[in-house]
Amino acid sequence: MTNHDKIIEESIGELRKKLNGLTLSELKISDYNKRYLQEYIANYDFLMYQYSQLLAKVIKSLSKPVEESVFIDYGGGCGILSYLAKAIGFKKVIYNDIYELSVNDSKLIAQQLSITIDNFIFGDVDQLILFLEKQDIKPDMICSLNVLEHIYDVKGWFNSIIKIQNSFSLLFMTSANSKNPFIAKRLMKLHKKVEFEGVQRKEGWKEIDLSSSFLEERKKIITAKSGALKPDEIKHLAHRTRGLRKNDILKLVDEYTKGKEIKYKINHPTNTCDPYTGNWAEHLIDLNQLKSYLEGLKLKVTFTNSYYGYSKNKFLNAPKFILNIFMKIFGKHNLVFSPTYTLEAKKVV
Repeated sequence: MTNHDKIIEESIGELRKKLNGLTLSELKISDYNKRYLQEYIANYDFLMYQYSQLLAKVIKSLSKPVEESVFIDYGGGCGILSYLAKAIGFKKVIYNDIYELSVNDSKLIAQQLSITIDNFIFGDVDQLILFLEKQDIKPDMICSLNVLEHIYDVKGWFNSIIKIQNSFSLLFMTSANSKNPFIAKRLMKLHKKVEFEGVQRKEGWKEIDLSSSFLEERKKIITAKSGALKPDEIKHLAHRTRGLRKNDILKLVDEYTKGKEIKYKINHPTNTCDPYTGNWAEHLIDLNQLKSYLEGLKLKVTFTNSYYGYSKNKFLNAPKFILNIFMKIFGKHNLVFSPTYTLEAKKVV
C-alpha cells in the first residue's frame, strides 16, 4: 500500500465514523439528500471502493502536493466527495452544484460532520468560473462522480471550463459506461422507460425531476408553443426533439413552422433527457467522438477503467473477480469489462 492509498483509506474510515454519528431523523435537510446519506451509510464499504479508486487517480494526476492544491467538487450532491477531499488534506475544497437544495443541505451536513468546506457555489459552470475569477482562485483539480452523464451540453460545458486560465486536471468518473455492452443494454432499457412510460415517484424524490413520460412532456411543450400544428405534426416533432431541452425544442418548432424542415437529429437510438431541466437519463456518450472533440480544444485526454467492488453476495462476487482479472490483463484503458469509466483530461498552459 502506498502512502497515498493509506491516506485515502484513513480518510474514508474517518468519514464513516462521522456519518455513523449522525441522527438522520434530526437533520433539517431534504428527504432527497437524507435518502442518499442513508444509502451511503448502509452500503459504505461497497460505495467507497469507487471513491477510493477515483481519489487515487486524482492524487496521481496532481502536478503538486495535495496540501498545496485546490479541489473542485462539480455536481457535489450531498457532498461526500467534498468531505473526503477535505479529509485527504487539500488546501482548498470548493463544492458546486446546480441544485440549490443540495447546496443548502450540504452546508448543514458539513456543519454536523464538523467538516469545513471552503466554498459552496450554487450554479452551473459559468457561475463557477465567474466565482473563481472574482476570487482569483486557480483550481488544480475539477472532479465528479456520476455527473458527466447528466450534463445537458457536454461540448458546451468543456468550451466553458477551458476559459480557466491556469493549468488544471479534470477527472469525471461515471457508471454510464457506453463501452460495456451489458451496462449499455441496461441503460437503454431505462431510457425507453423514462421516454415512453415515466417512473413512479418514491420517498426522497428530487422535486425538480419529472416522473411523467419525457415524450408526453415534449408534446405539451410543442402544443403550447404552436396550437396551429396538426396532431400528427405534434407527434412527429415530439419524437424528433428527443434529447432537447425546452428552449431548444421551441427553436426547432419555429424552424419547422417556417420551413417544414427539421435539421436536428439525435445520433443514438435511446438517449433522452428531461425536456425542462436538460438532465440526461444516464447519457451513453460516444467516447471516441468526445475524445476527438476535447483534443480539438487542446486538452490531453484519456479514458480509464476501474475495478468492481465486492459485496456480501458471494454469487455476484465470482464474476466480478473474473472481470477484475480480465481488466488487469487488458490494461487500464480497456473499458469493455469495466463498471465505470473515468474521463481524465488536462489543460496545460
